Amino acid sequence: MSRNTPLQQHDIHKLAGKYALTEVGFEPIEGGANSSYALHTHQGDYVLTVFDEKSWADVVKIGQLLLLLADCEFPTTRLVPPTKGGLATMYRDKPVMLKEYIVGHVFKDLDKTMVSQVGVAMARLHQVPAPDFLPDKHPYGLQVFSRVIDRNINPTYESWLAEQLAYLARSIPSHLPRGLIHGDMFYDNVLFEGRELRAIIDFEEACHYYGVFDLGMGIVGLCADETTIALDRARALVNGYQQVKCIEEREKEALQLFVEYAATATSYWRFWAYQIYTPTARKANKYRQMVGLAEEVRAIPKERFLEAIFD
Repeated sequence: MSRNTPLQQHDIHKLAGKYALTEVGFEPIEGGANSSYALHTHQGDYVLTVFDEKSWADVVKIGQLLLLLADCEFPTTRLVPPTKGGLATMYRDKPVMLKEYIVGHVFKDLDKTMVSQVGVAMARLHQVPAPDFLPDKHPYGLQVFSRVIDRNINPTYESWLAEQLAYLARSIPSHLPRGLIHGDMFYDNVLFEGRELRAIIDFEEACHYYGVFDLGMGIVGLCADETTIALDRARALVNGYQQVKCIEEREKEALQLFVEYAATATSYWRFWAYQIYTPTARKANKYRQMVGLAEEVRAIPKERFLEAIFD
């Protein structure tokens, strides 16, 4: 849904100067909600991101989180501060951040070994104390579903989402463990070199929220084939996670519900992004995949789901 900020050679030159870098080339990086560029310099390779939708305060929080994760030696991108200090800079009235380039690739179809590595990393992330500057709600969680309900853009979907909102609101158990979560654990936010995990990236949706929501989102984002969850890969994700951090019994009981919640939330985001905020014809129906996933997950008998996921 990005309202892109195209940069030219003179723009890149000015921005590189803020970091005392001598650029030798650059190219845009496709995808994502911001305008990102691979920046090649005599000092090394970097990723330059112009935040098209985030406020300065939001970007500072992202920078603070990246510094915290670096202190914890978590595998993610490393922030590069401007030479005059601070965590980011401004250009054309938009926040700009520079990070070290990570050699790695996105794989849409992860095998069980790769998914297990993500589970290990996710558990490590969940052990990092959540900083107090993070929001205590997921950016596209239950509290925002009402933004698309009753707009009469697609009454069928809006009615379905209203039913999901009511169902999830009454079904999510109280007092589930919360902590630092990534919030958007999809395959395109995970980098591998060969079949070895290099980094988990893009912490823009990070929040202080239910840990089991992150697991649910990981199952949706890493273990789904169109409208079907590959339960063997979901099991690999969970097994990797539990090599580091045990999942409590109450979280196990809630996991299936949170997979459905994650799929529903993603359907909301896609509908809002591509039919309301920035209408995009070729992506207008992407929400339907997540509707199908949410319904498919709910239809799995709970006993079968638990037996398939947990030892």
